[in-house]
Amino acid sequence: MGPGMQLRLATRNDVRLFTAAVVVAMVCGSVLLNYMVTPTRILRETLISSALIAGMLSAPVAYFIGSRMRDAHDLNRRLRHALSFDPLTGAHTRSNFHSRVARLPRGPMALIVVDIDHFKAINDRFGHQAGDTALQQFVAALMDNCRTGDIVARFGGEEFVILLPGTKAADGCIAANRLCNRVRERPVVVEGTPLQLTASFGVAGLGDPAGIERAIHAADRALYRAKAEGRNRVCLFDADKDMGADPPKARS
Repeated sequence: MGPGMQLRLATRNDVRLFTAAVVVAMVCGSVLLNYMVTPTRILRETLISSALIAGMLSAPVAYFIGSRMRDAHDLNRRLRHALSFDPLTGAHTRSNFHSRVARLPRGPMALIVVDIDHFKAINDRFGHQAGDTALQQFVAALMDNCRTGDIVARFGGEEFVILLPGTKAADGCIAANRLCNRVRERPVVVEGTPLQLTASFGVAGLGDPAGIERAIHAADRALYRAKAEGRNRVCLFDADKDMGADPPKARS
């Protein structure tokens, strides 16, 4: 059975329908078999009893199998979700980001690389659990201010990448400034203490999903310039300004 022909039981109702279908098939098979092999003189006496036995025996077996199939479907769904979304923040994973981008058609797209400013200080002061809480609230602020079709992904630590399909680089810069303002205006609450987070944003444009790695590299350079110029700001990739030496990896 090919991938498109697999039987998927996702709900209890699916299991009940599967059980009913199996019971009907078994009863019909029992009736047909009786007609084929049972002498006519005793057919009427055995037909109903054999059909009842077939139904009674097949129902619990079919329900058990259906329940296990539903459990397997649920497990597969949770595994797919775990592979596709970051369990802490709900953002797309890096691999799912690239998978989604690869399916997009050509056209203007804006790519934003975001890094929280001085995030290490939160971990050092409040601990990693508090840092996780701050990350969750930070990503919620990003997602609340992105469109449905935008892709927000966590690339590692406190670094996130956002792809805006159908958006030119200049418009992506406007969107990034809006996000920058929203993050600054929306304090995160850590252990009952409101903390103002800021983030730096690098923006680059692309027109073909095949160029996503180049766009990420360009936006990353623009992000480094935003950090160097004081953080809490947006920089659009500029080849004249951003084509120097590779930025250092540590850039809180």
